[in-house]
Amino acid sequence: MKNKNIFKINLIYFVAICLVATIFALGYLGILKNDTLTSFLIQIVVMFAIPLLMYSLLMKKNLKETFRDCGFKSISKKMLLISLALGVVLYFINSFVADAFYGVLTIFGYESLPSNSVSTFNYSTLFKEFVLSCILPGFCEEFLHRGIMLNANKKYNNTKFCLIISSVLFGLTHLNIRQFFYATILGALMGIVSLASNSIFPAMIIHFMNNFLSNYFFYGSQLDWPVARFINFITNIFMENVLIYLTYTIVGVILLLMLYSFLVKLLMQERAKKEIKVVMKELEMEKLTLAEAQVKFQEINKLLEYKSNNSEKPKIKFCLRENIFLISSIVLGTLITISSFIWGVI
Repeated sequence: MKNKNIFKINLIYFVAICLVATIFALGYLGILKNDTLTSFLIQIVVMFAIPLLMYSLLMKKNLKETFRDCGFKSISKKMLLISLALGVVLYFINSFVADAFYGVLTIFGYESLPSNSVSTFNYSTLFKEFVLSCILPGFCEEFLHRGIMLNANKKYNNTKFCLIISSVLFGLTHLNIRQFFYATILGALMGIVSLASNSIFPAMIIHFMNNFLSNYFFYGSQLDWPVARFINFITNIFMENVLIYLTYTIVGVILLLMLYSFLVKLLMQERAKKEIKVVMKELEMEKLTLAEAQVKFQEINKLLEYKSNNSEKPKIKFCLRENIFLISSIVLGTLITISSFIWGVI
């Protein structure tokens, strides 16, 4: 085995997805009926606490080093605002992709389970939903996928490979066919943001915003909240004609992707400014030589030109032994996802 660290990271993820699948199975069998407890177990225990402890123990690092490896690096106020804007943009991209993919599934006879009515919901219940479906997933799911499987993993593996794998696993870990495709796309776009900003926090903000807006428009459409009512009104107008709706979808996605690209570039520029300040400070304090500072400035310049400023890891020959748990995770997630499609058709 050439790289034991890759093996360890893949093992961490395999344990997590097995536990998620087990909790889902217990819920399906009626053994675990409490939704709040289920969310707590999946998010805080399975996707955060266990991976955090396993990574720290297996890699022999303290918690501070683990968080640093996973991309817990501070961002500026401007980066925070850009991340919020990206969250809104990606929510609408996600909505377009989700609707299109669900339309394809329905052609094959797929039907999702009916949603619970929100007629009996009060604001305390909505607050609980806000915490369970917006805050916890935004932190815990990102820690496992953009933290361990992307940021920590890219120290030992090819960065592009880590981006693809973390995105696919993010889609598969939802364990249902309807969410797989758009979650994978969203995971890739959030992964790019995390790499561009060199921090996991923008991805967490985007994830939170996506889930928050999804909940707002879902409950708001039934509780007659103003903005949700207006968005649904506009959407319904375009949906009256298939050709108009397709045009609306295609044009909307293109414009949103252009805006996404622009915002990512702004994020990279803010990161570059931050890194320039750090280099200047280290140079003044004589922690860096002039030659070392010049090398860092060259790397920052590449970042401003939107080129990779990370020395890419050499292409590693795929080793079955060190990736056996990665393959197992993909197989398990794929089997459950395909099963959810079969159940939806039957």
